[in-house]
Amino acid sequence: MKKKSILKKVNFFFSHYTFVLLAICLLFFFPFNKTFSSENTYIVNNIEIEGKINLNFKREKYLKKAFLSSFDILMKKILLSKDLRRIKDVKLNQIKSLISSFQIIEEKYSKDKYYLNTKIIYNDYKVRKFLSNKNISFSEVEKISAIFYPVLFVNNKIKNLNENYFYNEWSNISLQNEVINFILPIESAEDISKIIQMKNNIENLNIDNFVNKYEVPNYVFALMDYKNAKLNIYLKINFNDSQVSKNIIYDIKNIDDRNLLNNILKDLKLKIFDIWKEENLINLLMPLTLDLKFKYKNLEELDELKRIFNKISIIDNYKLNEFNINNSFFKIYYYTGPKKLKTELNKFNYDLKNINGNWELYSNE
Repeated sequence: MKKKSILKKVNFFFSHYTFVLLAICLLFFFPFNKTFSSENTYIVNNIEIEGKINLNFKREKYLKKAFLSSFDILMKKILLSKDLRRIKDVKLNQIKSLISSFQIIEEKYSKDKYYLNTKIIYNDYKVRKFLSNKNISFSEVEKISAIFYPVLFVNNKIKNLNENYFYNEWSNISLQNEVINFILPIESAEDISKIIQMKNNIENLNIDNFVNKYEVPNYVFALMDYKNAKLNIYLKINFNDSQVSKNIIYDIKNIDDRNLLNNILKDLKLKIFDIWKEENLINLLMPLTLDLKFKYKNLEELDELKRIFNKISIIDNYKLNEFNINNSFFKIYYYTGPKKLKTELNKFNYDLKNINGNWELYSNE
């Protein structure tokens, strides 16, 4: 009986650890290729098309219009403004080849009018390949909140916020697929006094003093100075701890010209949106690699890390190069830069650190 018991334990030991060894070997020898998983970026909702119903009415005609419109919206969402001209001549058949599926949300026939509302889902891999073939970098931006703090000087006199056209109309001018939720500040006499004092030394103005009270880390501070028929806008921007300064000049003869101010406001929003997109640019022609060490306690932790890698869209693929009892060593193939990779991993409670030139990954849980 004792001999049988010992044999049983030996069999259990070998069967259990053979399974563990097999699992580790599978992790070790096979790289993990993945398709990109940022599905929401490639879904275009609420494409509304209207038209007249007559003898020449064809439903397919309006579906084609929906496809064309959705492609335009998607490209404006993921491309920098300067690159939009490079895809303006794309034909309908090519656009349709990039679409995975579409859904008719609402369709109405009312007397002589036709209404169509659709949702169109693009294949992320095909869109990426299409842009890569054209050597166009693109961006997959997440939605963020940011303080928009506009300060307007007209002929060296500061305007109160309730007299500031950009403050009053900022929320009324909208862009398709806006991904920045702008929060407007509350006027403060103390803030205005500090800005007036620092107007000629704006580079050294500590913006944190104005925006920290709103508990939103991202901000766009816009100092607008109008004189001599020119509107000079100096931007100080912080998006996800990346700080950018930019100067923009608009020719404007009449500061009270609402139509012109609307155009400037819209253009300014587009430029700010481009800055956010530039922080998230992906160039498929220039992939990067990163070797990292991850300390694990069991195979479940390795499996969980694999699941997280698959969820991060900027990671193309990865493989396990080496392992021992405590540590695993991965090679990551990814796009953008280490800072963006660190931010994406942090969303899943992993901390990527550079320790003496070596990258190490830690679980925060």
